Amino acid sequence: MSALKIENLVCGYRPGKPVVNGVTFTVDDGQFVGIVGPNGSGKTTLLRAVVGLLPIENGAITIGSHRLEQLERRELARRIAFVPQLMEPVDGFSVEELVRLGRTPYFDRFSFEQPDDYDAVDWAIEELKIEGLARRQTTELSGGEFQRVAIARALAQEPRVMLLDEPTSHLDIRYQVSLCKLLRKLRSHRSIVATFHDLNLASRFCSRLVLLKNGALIAEGPPDQVVTPENIWKAYRLKVSVRKNPTTQRARYVLLP
Repeated sequence: MSALKIENLVCGYRPGKPVVNGVTFTVDDGQFVGIVGPNGSGKTTLLRAVVGLLPIENGAITIGSHRLEQLERRELARRIAFVPQLMEPVDGFSVEELVRLGRTPYFDRFSFEQPDDYDAVDWAIEELKIEGLARRQTTELSGGEFQRVAIARALAQEPRVMLLDEPTSHLDIRYQVSLCKLLRKLRSHRSIVATFHDLNLASRFCSRLVLLKNGALIAEGPPDQVVTPENIWKAYRLKVSVRKNPTTQRARYVLLP
């Protein structure tokens, strides 16, 4: 079943000057979809449109069986969670308190947390394996630790789709691989859509890729169909040789001299 459908999407920051232009693709339940492309290709803009932060000039975004414009903000937040690239620790908040903010879409005015909210927070913390950080202040965490906390907050929303903008940026290789393994595991609970700069990393862990350039769709599908010399030339103007990992059979690229 389709969790998210993007149809002929046109959007941007100024009317008549689209950043994303005519993009179409579908995210099914349980998929881990990576959005890749060079700087300025519209990856972040696309995510911002999906969560309703940018107006849509043309096309449609459908979440489950509902068009985006049919959903009130609180209902949208119950279906879609967004982890931005530049999320910062919040002074004065413990890890547990920050994760609990993910339950905000479920609170009525002047209401307090219910047992279900605490259960969801405990579950998210356990899934991200940050039980040992729960009482610590968010400002005391490393970059990799805080990234897990930010994802736990999104997971506590219990969304159908999680969107992450460059979740591996500013992380060392060990944390990048660890985080991608975690995201791949989390897709058993919901669909994951994340933007990446690293094609090899995205190809290794994602079930499908969406390749953009200048706001247009170059290719989409399984990684071995997207990461090809022809597509990489179209998107990056780089000549590469593509090989498959002998263990995973996932495509990886090798630059030619």
